[in-house]
Amino acid sequence: MKVRRDEDGRRGSVRKHMHTTEYLKEKKIMKNTNSTYKSITAAFLAITLAGCSSTASASSAASSSNGVNMDLANPEKLDCTELVKPDLDLSDATGVLADVLKEGVLTVATSPDYPPAEWVDDNGTIYGHEMMIAKYIAESLGVDLAIETSDFSSTFVSVDTGKADIAFSGYGWKKDREEAYEVSIGYVADPESEESKHTLIVPAGQEGNYDSLDDFVGKKIMGQANSLQEMYVTDEILSLDKDGTTQFEKVATLDQAILGLASGKCDAVALDNSTAENYVASSEGAFALSGVFFDLTPYGDYSGNIALAKKGETDMIKAVNACLETAVENGYVHTWYLNAKAAAGIQEAE
Repeated sequence: MKVRRDEDGRRGSVRKHMHTTEYLKEKKIMKNTNSTYKSITAAFLAITLAGCSSTASASSAASSSNGVNMDLANPEKLDCTELVKPDLDLSDATGVLADVLKEGVLTVATSPDYPPAEWVDDNGTIYGHEMMIAKYIAESLGVDLAIETSDFSSTFVSVDTGKADIAFSGYGWKKDREEAYEVSIGYVADPESEESKHTLIVPAGQEGNYDSLDDFVGKKIMGQANSLQEMYVTDEILSLDKDGTTQFEKVATLDQAILGLASGKCDAVALDNSTAENYVASSEGAFALSGVFFDLTPYGDYSGNIALAKKGETDMIKAVNACLETAVENGYVHTWYLNAKAAAGIQEAE
């Protein structure tokens, strides 16, 4: 498995990790003597760098600080030999799928800053249940896997320009995505969880101020650009604001939004419920769940996450769908999700 480097020669995710550390120092949050800031910063770093202990050599299993076998979330270590695979007829493959089969490599774009779906350690090792799915798809096609890392918005560009054949990056269904790309069937990594809900987190002690989405009108909210939350905030909060007093700042990474909340630059961060619970549980009392959820009813058949391929690449997305269906039906996706969640050190909020 190959992880392709950014144009500047460094792995994109490692560059982002360095940027986050430098940002904290530049803003002097790391040196702030205020105990609240110290707590928030420590919690932020614990979350951002989850699973970032040094990996072991290829000949031995890597373990995180909590004793979890990190190899269970490492796609490079995934052995698909005994796994059930879909019965694919690839004899008449066209387009990108034909190129993948000819070249023997499936290139997948991702933004590895979203555990447990995908994240990276200090050595550039990629982990996550979506990366396990990607490896399974590559194995089902009989090809190698290459991972193209970038920030979230650039994953779309990678598909558009042909740098990547498909993309997995914690995507949910959006109308504009369905119009611009071939989208896979939706899949839910953990059917028993509430991860498909979307919410907002706020500073601890402020959660009592929010009973509905109306209460966020007039506040400053941060969220990741091109994410589902951007759509939800626009449709369900900004649309309620008749005076234009609500601010919504779209940032490149979720890390930046969490930094904004930690440093008082915003009142709330919009994100999916599973990730929200993770941040709150690891924040040492700094953040709280607002208890308010976005209404997903208007968005139709939203269900879990999706993969993307370039518009018109129907053969490619059909193969992806067949792999997803088989992996979900046999419980592989759920197992990979639980392994990745443990490896990332994700906790449930109380």
